Amino acid sequence: MWNFPTPLPDELIYSTIARAGLHHGIQSPKQLLEEVFQDRKVVATVDLPSHLNAIVHLLQRTGRFSLIDLIYKHTMFGLYAPFVQESHRLKAITLMTEQASGSVHLMFGLNASRVPNKNKFHYCPICIQQQRETYGEYFWNRAWFVPNLPICLKHNCSLLSQDYIQQQHRHLFLPLLPNHTQDLPEPYFKEDFILGQMSVELLQLDPQPSPSHEQWTKFYLEIADAKNCRRGSQVRHEQTYEQVINKFKYVYLNSKNLGINPDQDTSWLKTIFRKHRKAFSFLEHCIVWSSFIPEMTPKDILQYVSSISANQYFVKRPTSTDNIPLVKIEEMRQKWQDIVLLHGVTSGRKIKSGQATYIWLYRNDQNWLLTFNSKHLSKPQVRKNKVNWPIRDFSITKELFKILYRSNDDLACPRMSKSWFLNQLSKGNSISKNLHQLPLSSKFLSTYSENTIAYQIRRITHAMIRLGYTESSTKDRWRILRLAGLSKERITQEAQIFLNMICEKIYAY
Repeated sequence: MWNFPTPLPDELIYSTIARAGLHHGIQSPKQLLEEVFQDRKVVATVDLPSHLNAIVHLLQRTGRFSLIDLIYKHTMFGLYAPFVQESHRLKAITLMTEQASGSVHLMFGLNASRVPNKNKFHYCPICIQQQRETYGEYFWNRAWFVPNLPICLKHNCSLLSQDYIQQQHRHLFLPLLPNHTQDLPEPYFKEDFILGQMSVELLQLDPQPSPSHEQWTKFYLEIADAKNCRRGSQVRHEQTYEQVINKFKYVYLNSKNLGINPDQDTSWLKTIFRKHRKAFSFLEHCIVWSSFIPEMTPKDILQYVSSISANQYFVKRPTSTDNIPLVKIEEMRQKWQDIVLLHGVTSGRKIKSGQATYIWLYRNDQNWLLTFNSKHLSKPQVRKNKVNWPIRDFSITKELFKILYRSNDDLACPRMSKSWFLNQLSKGNSISKNLHQLPLSSKFLSTYSENTIAYQIRRITHAMIRLGYTESSTKDRWRILRLAGLSKERITQEAQIFLNMICEKIYAY
């Protein structure tokens, strides 16, 4: 694509592509994908887009936009990157260069996050007027798309919402056209401005390595210690709860799906002060930062966390039995042996007497305990093959033939591809994963699956029948192509030859 627009300050890549379609007068979403990516299957992703190498190539003439610049300055990547492992951050950057297939969202935990993704587009009514005066057009600013924070920090106002995403299909890049939609103001709280400020500062950070889980664990223990929320090596969670509630009201946290229950052991506020085994949402981090260390900026916090020595805290405590009477050790060993022989290792740890015995041995006689348990682990039962694959293969092939005979004469039928045939079956997903054990079904799919050429020829035939072509009818080629859903660019050479032959015969009469 020539004259691809240059991304404006803090503009989403999604918005830049949408403006490109607007500038070139491209109304077809698939045509815009073809022009920009040379790929008609790219999904229009707002927050963490992929195929960015194509955008970098289009912006080479500017000499200003590298891949890292686009990711950190024109996507929502900065909200999530500091809180995942460094290996995940680097892998996400690699995936965003080409086809990601949703892997980046899965890797960052957005699919299972407590903080839901926005299903609407938002904009500030004052900002767009300034955009019009400064740049002569509107664009989607990434600060408007921070999840769960529907406010504009620049003008201290609520954002207006456009319910676009649910109404349009996934390949469509929508430009910002506020005059053509019915806009609704989003409700907000005063606490939104506190978290919004920290979130925008995260977006503005320069690229940097992500701290490890061990560094985050040490950091949160330190800030708990600074507020006298520790008792020895344990965190006093009831005091951390009070510290957060004094800053953010319970009603506000519930409205953001971040409610905290001091009696619930799996509450996110408790787990964030324990050993980190997973990444937490940026909002969860910002809530704790605002409550415990409001004087520090996200930039200062990340610099400090990155400087923490991870090995400083995680030191394995040596175990020794020198000061314990031998009689006591033998008693506890025998007790654990009796429990394991009766219940097994896993079940023995769950009963009340087994818990206490296991913990005592783990603390005082760890080497013997682990050696004994390794010899008494239950072996998994060998799974018997309950499926008679030859019989199942025959029945599936028989069902596939029925589908073929039922649809063979239907010219309006969708393309009868391998996926289409499998979707007609009751358990198509399971069958597709076991085709290596279904030779007859695999042979059927390879033989009778319809390719693109045959499908286009069938569509042309159906279009001509629908138009009612006879010897005396009008023969307009473009009518056939339009009704068949084809174009000069998409039609295959074989389908073009077929169309020419049919039209020449009709014209000959």
